[in-house]
Amino acid sequence: MKKIIICLAILFAQFGIAQEETSPEIKDALKLMKLSNATVESSLQPIYSQIPEENLEAFKQEMQPVLDEMYLKLAKVAAEQYSHEDIKALLDFYETDLGKTMLEGQEEIFQASMQIGQEFSMELMPILQKYMDGY
Repeated sequence: MKKIIICLAILFAQFGIAQEETSPEIKDALKLMKLSNATVESSLQPIYSQIPEENLEAFKQEMQPVLDEMYLKLAKVAAEQYSHEDIKALLDFYETDLGKTMLEGQEEIFQASMQIGQEFSMELMPILQKYMDGY
């Protein structure tokens, strides 16, 4: 009897999770996260370059569920942070010319910010070491 109750509890919990993942709020938040995080693919390029060409597609296929889970987690955070109306308004914005321009520029801005961050770290390191060593 206990096994039946445990199985039913697990089944209902999974149903609740699946229902949450397919709610209109989560679906829209998921769409928003995928649009606004377009730089993820760009950030994966260094990893892709380390995989032999003949294994790359298999790697991407195996990695896809991990990315999907990451986007779902981000969508849940966004759904907690923003109202569904806000999420829909942001999606509407990304369909405008300005929104599309913003999305198109994200990859270049991301790449530049990575370079600037590295340069900043290099400039900061001597200053940090100076103060860590107590002059």
